[in-house]
Amino acid sequence: IERWIEGPRAVRLAGSAGRSALERRLRTTLKHVVFVAVALLVAHLVLAYFVSMPSLATMILDGPAAHPVAFAWSSSVGLALYVHAAWFREQLCLIICPYGRLQSVLTDDDSLVVGYDESRGEPRGRGKARDGLGDCVECGRCTAVCPTGIDIRDGLQVDCIACTQCIDACDDVMTKLGKPRGLVRYDSLRGLRGERRRWLRPRVAFYAVLGVVGATAFGIAVAVRRPLEATLLRTRGAPFVIDADAVRNTFEVHLVNKSDAPMTVRLELVDAPDGVDVTMTPTVALPALGSARALVVVRTPRAGLGAGAQVLLRASAGHARIELTAPILGPLTR
Repeated sequence: IERWIEGPRAVRLAGSAGRSALERRLRTTLKHVVFVAVALLVAHLVLAYFVSMPSLATMILDGPAAHPVAFAWSSSVGLALYVHAAWFREQLCLIICPYGRLQSVLTDDDSLVVGYDESRGEPRGRGKARDGLGDCVECGRCTAVCPTGIDIRDGLQVDCIACTQCIDACDDVMTKLGKPRGLVRYDSLRGLRGERRRWLRPRVAFYAVLGVVGATAFGIAVAVRRPLEATLLRTRGAPFVIDADAVRNTFEVHLVNKSDAPMTVRLELVDAPDGVDVTMTPTVALPALGSARALVVVRTPRAGLGAGAQVLLRASAGHARIELTAPILGPLTR
């Protein structure tokens, strides 16, 4: 966005030479307006992961007052994204992002990294008289294009995000000078030192095992995933109510449709003690990626109420079946 509106980095560093003060202000204002628009768009898309796109559209039409929590959440995320784009920038990589810290733990001298061939590039120097100098001409392109502002010639650093912009910049200069590309390249630390790189080592086997375990766990999670989620909750207030010679327990079944198609959930009684009366809605219609609540009332004769009594319910939709246990509570009898 910044390149499209204000021009390449070299033009911005030169203070947008040739542009009037009014034009520079207009371009800067436009840039920040686009930053805000993109930040809010991304924040609302993230919110849609949790509430679905149709629900998000409804929330937007209803206005912030109708959904204050969702509005505050999306506004906070949007503000954080704007601050990062407009001001924080590479400080996120240098201070907050754990990528470099994790990479420093995972890599060794044989891992593929972005590096500078010191044996070929040193000693550095510029000018026509280059006798005894290396291939590095001190043009500074590799440092200028680095988004985190590091100098790759100082060696592997935790701030490097492996974007390879320094490789492209250096290869471009080497091509213009008629020298071989790859002064800055993808290689291992051993390779950059001119040593032979090892491919098979315990670290690789360990990572492969972890990868297989993760893929297996993911596959199992996908295989057992059910499009229906059902949770039995006791309603708020007193755990039970004494109604004449009966004890009434009230529950609520929270149903969630995880599929992108509407479904009809059937609620049925599987098992209950003798004399227990269960009243509930037999079918509940759920929209795609939607949820609903169904009330379940359990009436038990007070005289026959025993400890540990419970009612077994079933919620089913297609091949998905979920068993729900409702414990019956009541006054202690002696």
